[in-house]
Amino acid sequence: MSKLTKYKFSDLYEMSSGISSSKQQAGHGSPFISFSTVFNNYFLPEELPDLMDTSLKEQEIFSVKKDDVFITRTSETVDALAMSCVAVKRLSEKQLFSGFVKRLRPKTTGIVYSKYIAFFLRSKYFRKVLDCNTIMTLRASFNEDMFSFLYLYLPDYEEQVRIGDLLYKMEMKIRTNNKINDNLEQQILSIITIYSLNLTFQMKQETHIAHQAVKCCKMIYSNVTYPSLGK
Repeated sequence: MSKLTKYKFSDLYEMSSGISSSKQQAGHGSPFISFSTVFNNYFLPEELPDLMDTSLKEQEIFSVKKDDVFITRTSETVDALAMSCVAVKRLSEKQLFSGFVKRLRPKTTGIVYSKYIAFFLRSKYFRKVLDCNTIMTLRASFNEDMFSFLYLYLPDYEEQVRIGDLLYKMEMKIRTNNKINDNLEQQILSIITIYSLNLTFQMKQETHIAHQAVKCCKMIYSNVTYPSLGK
């Protein structure tokens, strides 16, 4: 392990706020990085679940580039504040990010490896640093003042690459396994549903057959003349 070098967070990244949007813009348009996408992912997914109708100028101002880091800006609890998500590649020129998210764009190259910083910013150490620097009122907020107080302790770039690539491969494997598990769950639910429908249909058929049999028996026995019994 190489020695750690201390860097001021704000010397390595430039922080920008996201777009302020209305309800009318939501649900159609360009891919949109929401609070939940950042909160739930170490790395930006290839397909974003949210859309936002925006202009070309807005797409330029609130753009997403390779190695950008996205941070949740505000939260009702400290635990959900400044959760990070990293763009390891640029997926679309039309992508942009929410006003509930801050964008950290690298100022330099060759100092921070994006796959490494993704795990560093989610580490217990960095979460503890945030806890110590957060002033809680009604909501916790990640702002310029807090950003300027934070420091990163990083190994040399080559060491970051080795560590980051290993952890990234593990994270992608976990994602794949989760998709398989989700698919298996859906398949099991589908099988149970089909079985239940088939069972219900079969029971209805058997009930119908039973009713028909009873009806036939009634018709047969209603036409039978029984001999009278003498005394």
